[in-house]
Amino acid sequence: MRRPHVPTAGDKTWPAAVVAASVLGAVVLRVPFMRTGLGPDEGGYAYVADQWARGARLYGPSAWVDRPQGLLLVYRGLLSIAHGPWAVRLGAVVFGAAITLLLGAIGWMIKDAWTGAAAAAIYAVVGVAPHLQGFTFNGELAAALPVAGSIAAALAWRKARGTAWLVGAGLCGGAALLMKQSGFDGLLVAAGVVYSVRPRRWRTCAKFAAAAAVPPALSALHGLSVGWSNYWFAVAWYKLDAHSGADASLSGRLGRLATSWLGARRDLELLVLVALAGVGCALLRRPRLWLPVGWLLAAFAGFNAASLYWPHYYVQLLAPLALLAGIAATSVPARPSVRVLVVAVAVWQVLPYVIRLDEMSSSQRQALVPYFHQYLSDERVARAVRASTGPHDSIYALDSEADLYLLADRRAAFPYLWAHPLEEIPGAMGRLRTLLDGSDHPRLVILYRPPELVDPSGRLGRILRDDYRVQQRLPSADATILRSSSA
Repeated sequence: MRRPHVPTAGDKTWPAAVVAASVLGAVVLRVPFMRTGLGPDEGGYAYVADQWARGARLYGPSAWVDRPQGLLLVYRGLLSIAHGPWAVRLGAVVFGAAITLLLGAIGWMIKDAWTGAAAAAIYAVVGVAPHLQGFTFNGELAAALPVAGSIAAALAWRKARGTAWLVGAGLCGGAALLMKQSGFDGLLVAAGVVYSVRPRRWRTCAKFAAAAAVPPALSALHGLSVGWSNYWFAVAWYKLDAHSGADASLSGRLGRLATSWLGARRDLELLVLVALAGVGCALLRRPRLWLPVGWLLAAFAGFNAASLYWPHYYVQLLAPLALLAGIAATSVPARPSVRVLVVAVAVWQVLPYVIRLDEMSSSQRQALVPYFHQYLSDERVARAVRASTGPHDSIYALDSEADLYLLADRRAAFPYLWAHPLEEIPGAMGRLRTLLDGSDHPRLVILYRPPELVDPSGRLGRILRDDYRVQQRLPSADATILRSSSA
């Protein structure tokens, strides 16, 4: 009779099984969120990607967005599967599972197999982060996959010295920048790994840099083809310009960061505490584990690149936090049950929410999932818009319901789909007034915010009162549909 397998310290079977189970768990925990609609960012990116696929010039007036092409290409791929919200959320499921697998590999390579297993198990749960929109397919999640891929490939190159791994590390690091501009943390960490290896340090660094330059170079070439000034303004200068808010004062930044933390702590407080213990474990080891600490610092630099601190910005920090928490769990000089307890503490805040999602009522889901209630409202507005317009009519939502254009399948009359570009880009408000008061005005304007709050000068409100009439009020959606008087 065969004896049962007893795991030993050097056994790789059990950690590999935990990583595989974590990847499966990452999928299972995210699938229910495929039925919770879209957020304004997801809907806006999907709308722009759809317009691009239909022939509109990216970064032009019909398909303007302040994100690089990589994110839009992924969205185009998802919409080719199905033209619906679940296809977009499928991207979040796939990317979340892939990051879980890569974190397992990274932890395995920098410390040991059980560290990789612990990091994968922690990220599978905390990566969902319902209060931080971790389950949505945002730019931070999209960038996190090539970031993790770059670090994993660099570590594999350090171990095996294969040129393919070196090139892959560079390509992934460069690709992360095309998902979101702040996704430079993988590039920095991978470059540090490559630089730390002797001999021929500068030759290998040159190869890595050349590979990393390929994705941004392709992005720039496409920018030239669509109009360099439009491309550069959208993906770089808009946020660098003094009018964008990127130059916020230190006190202003700290105030917004503190305010954002009050919401983020509902998903992160215990994870951060365990990760801080992981920082101590990493730096007190012989030899020290600088990589996970450096990754967290680089990710925080990217997180802090903008000054708005939206909840989904924290998604960029989840992977290095999970890795450090995994290090803390496997550094405890105690029985395995204590290590399991450390992992449980790291995921405790998030786990009860995600495992109960299927059991929640519709009202409970709307209370838990950001934007779900607004998405259901936008669906009602979209039905009303489709009923009173033709496929070639244009509409404008005042001033930040970017998903409405996708749901209504109607063209946006104004290039800036969100509130911040309207408020921050010089002359944008004047262009909007000119559009609404001109002959090429949209057939419908959907009011989600009073025009006086959008334009305190009152001129926008006067134009809407003079040139538009109320077609329909939707109290349940907190929206009013205005129709052009000349339509």
